[in-house]
Amino acid sequence: MELRIELEGYLELTMDVSSLASQISELVREANEAFKKTTSEEASQTAFIVKYCGEGRRLKLKIISGGKFRAHDALLRFKNMLVERLGPSMKVGVRDIVVERLTAKIHGGHLSLETARERLRDIAEVSTEDDVLILTFRNLSDRDIRDRVIDRAIKMVRLEEKIEERVEEKLAPFGSILKKGEEKQFRFSGEVSAEAERLGWAKRYPGRGQWIFTGPMTALLRTLSELIIDYVAKPLGFNEWMFPRLMPFEVFKKLSTYVEHLPEGLFYVCAPPREPTAFEEFKREYALRRELRRDLLKNILEEPGYVLEAVQCPPFYQFFSGEIVRLEELPVKAYDLLGGWTWRNEGGGVEGIVRTNEFWRMEMVFLADPVETIEIRDKVTDLTVELVDKVLDMEWRVVAGAPFFLSPEEASKRLIDISSTEKIPTLDIEVYLPYRGLKDKAEWLEITAASVHRDFYVKAFKIKEAKNREIWTGCVGHGLTRWAAGFLARHGFDFEDWPKEVKERIKELPRPPKIVTV
Repeated sequence: MELRIELEGYLELTMDVSSLASQISELVREANEAFKKTTSEEASQTAFIVKYCGEGRRLKLKIISGGKFRAHDALLRFKNMLVERLGPSMKVGVRDIVVERLTAKIHGGHLSLETARERLRDIAEVSTEDDVLILTFRNLSDRDIRDRVIDRAIKMVRLEEKIEERVEEKLAPFGSILKKGEEKQFRFSGEVSAEAERLGWAKRYPGRGQWIFTGPMTALLRTLSELIIDYVAKPLGFNEWMFPRLMPFEVFKKLSTYVEHLPEGLFYVCAPPREPTAFEEFKREYALRRELRRDLLKNILEEPGYVLEAVQCPPFYQFFSGEIVRLEELPVKAYDLLGGWTWRNEGGGVEGIVRTNEFWRMEMVFLADPVETIEIRDKVTDLTVELVDKVLDMEWRVVAGAPFFLSPEEASKRLIDISSTEKIPTLDIEVYLPYRGLKDKAEWLEITAASVHRDFYVKAFKIKEAKNREIWTGCVGHGLTRWAAGFLARHGFDFEDWPKEVKERIKELPRPPKIVTV
């Protein structure tokens, strides 16, 4: 099988390309020389910039390559060279990378046209010419390239020695089960939130997806958090930090994936002026009519300048933003619990205490070299599973989760290589809720998501390593209210039926308040 790739795209610079003509000409020459050294194979197997020109701030490029060092990787390499060479001296940056069109031609050794089209539907246009399978991708982003969408698509339609067997063994949809524990009997089959409310352990707050938790539920939540700290965080050397929950736009704008793909999932905050007289009419209307005049508030409040924290880990990245770290001093490992609630404007409806707008979560986040980042994520996952299985005696499974930047809709269109955990962006730990239906058909509840971000946040927050060595970040979110729901579904609401260590830590379960309302 022979592979040829042709790419047409552009780098969106921070200044007009015409003012950089001589520098770019030299960079292209140097890049092509560097590309030759990337492979010991014949020249046709590497990449080459065959054409470039400027259109305003867009540096348009045409790159051709073989299959060893591929055109889209060469584009990223050239972008890095440009920033490193022209950034410090001329303040040149790259605002965006767009691959307008990429054509991959597979000569022999490929699947049939019909099968290839089925496998790559909504991903690439597929056609044939003689015995050549042609894949055409359009309008790809920097993230698409880094997520290896092109390479995985090519792999999905190739036929080399036992390639079909490897595809079947390694490529799978997101949500595929990686491992699972033994089946358990469940003491409670009803809707956990409804029973908690009936018993006085919880009560709905007037806001959508908000709850008040009384003594029994709070004792359980506190105990679950302590177990995670004692069995997972502390053994792995995590230190407790406190993260803010009111995120200024200055930080928010660095979370490009959320701004571009999920702005509707966030709550925005408007700061009031420190001017008591500005509220005179608002206060007077309330005093007279007992009404809160929102129309008056619109004229008083500033435009939104903050968002309520939805993912919990950005303060960690902001701490290192613009700073230089030494690889020898890493990893840095922190967990946050005391910062309080986390907020998301959940789409598709809320569901009891398992899908809410306001929820309690423990976040573990870390900065390390790439290998250690994966190792930390995997160790956290293993210890968490051990806690769920051995101490809490719950039924569990681990599934291949989608990258943090992919929506469920986008994730459903893609396959992932599950041959090793280092190739899986997120490991999700799930538990079963009987009220959702039969175990083999129902949607299980994700209680923990353990992710590796690669260098996404390192670049977004401009975190530098002293010798320009590669560093990555990762995070693990434990949804504590979800843990409680899964625990109660498994063990029920009778304290005497709970696992030994949970009872020993709580000692005596608080009683809910008595209400005599008729």
